[in-house]
Amino acid sequence: MSAETMRRGGSGRRDCRVLIGKCSGLKQVAAAFFALLTSVCLLAGCVLPSVVLASEDTSDIPLTNLIEGWPQMSGINEESGIVMDADTGAILYSLNRGDIRYPASTTKILTALLTIENAQLSDTVTMTSEGIVHCSDGSTNAGTVAGEEFTVEQCLYIMLLKSANDIAVQLAVHVAGSVSAFADMMNERAAALGCENSHFVNPSGMPDSDHYSCAEDMARIMRECLKNETFRKIVATPRYTVPPTNKNSEQRVYDNHNLLIQPTSEYYYPLDIGGKTGFTQAAWRTFVTAAEKDGMTLIAVTMRGPDKTDFIDAKNLLEYGFNNFSHTEIGGVQVTLPAGISPDAVEQTETETADGRWLVESYYKKLPVGSAVLTAEERGISQAETAASNAETQEEQSKEVSAKSGGGIPTPVLLVILVILLAAMAGVIMAILNERRR
Repeated sequence: MSAETMRRGGSGRRDCRVLIGKCSGLKQVAAAFFALLTSVCLLAGCVLPSVVLASEDTSDIPLTNLIEGWPQMSGINEESGIVMDADTGAILYSLNRGDIRYPASTTKILTALLTIENAQLSDTVTMTSEGIVHCSDGSTNAGTVAGEEFTVEQCLYIMLLKSANDIAVQLAVHVAGSVSAFADMMNERAAALGCENSHFVNPSGMPDSDHYSCAEDMARIMRECLKNETFRKIVATPRYTVPPTNKNSEQRVYDNHNLLIQPTSEYYYPLDIGGKTGFTQAAWRTFVTAAEKDGMTLIAVTMRGPDKTDFIDAKNLLEYGFNNFSHTEIGGVQVTLPAGISPDAVEQTETETADGRWLVESYYKKLPVGSAVLTAEERGISQAETAASNAETQEEQSKEVSAKSGGGIPTPVLLVILVILLAAMAGVIMAILNERRR
């Protein structure tokens, strides 16, 4: 107790003694009661925890940097960023991850996913006016001509390495019949992946006020893409050669725009397994990429940043993840946690799915750290194990609390005492009023 508090308490007691001396009968009892209530309130003021409301603007601070005990990450040059564990879905780093941004050509990872899922790699794609119009609009393109033929596989390489908009549009038409129909497929697929802040109107990422996404949604899409071996093979390719076509006698060589996988680049990062860059004047630089180390696959997304800093920041974000986090299992679910965070601090929610299984989602201070879909049998086993573990933990925690308490009065007890005293005060006041009526 501080000297100031003790001074206030001593002064309060002297005032109460004076008051008691001037009173008699029930009035003296009431005065004594108020003196006791004052002392209890002073004690409660020293013991009860205070509530601190943050008043400073934290909009530019990563959410994860505000979590007590969470590994801190230095600032990045982009306005939004995220690191997600592709294996567990855990979010390891977060900076404005839900803020709406233009995705630019990172849009093409979703275009590639839908194409792979809905077309054969050996299918022939014939260029039409709908695709070749993008060869003259100033956007990145492959210089195709009407009637030129490619396989779907060749188109995927050209689109993801060269970032060719003409190829992206033609793939959309090939898969869905029109750009608008393909956009409907994009939005449906994104929603199925849990994307809540995205809407797509074209397959290329060309600027449009109704074409947007966010760092978390792009990470979700990339997570699904990484489950596809064809996608992984293409984005990990540093250079691809397109043989002569029916309209072009020359072969075309395309270098991957992702410099993290280019061995000759100053930005080369051996752990990177591929990704997609993006840029427009409206979007600035956007980047989605992934890396693997010691059985862990991480995804980094940066959005709206200056030229080339995305390669540096993405590498630093991935290293941050590899150096500070590891996998552990809680209740049958694999989660990703930093050192020093107890599994007992992780909360889990369960939701039954339409097929009778259970979606188990894990959180640490509202931050997602892992999720999995379990069968009823798996869920039953994990619940039994978790219950036994929780019982042991609660018993240990009770012993620790008893050992540390030293006979002190718990806060809930103080609150009960205050309630009782308030009720007693009301009774005393009623008694005084009744005496006066007599």
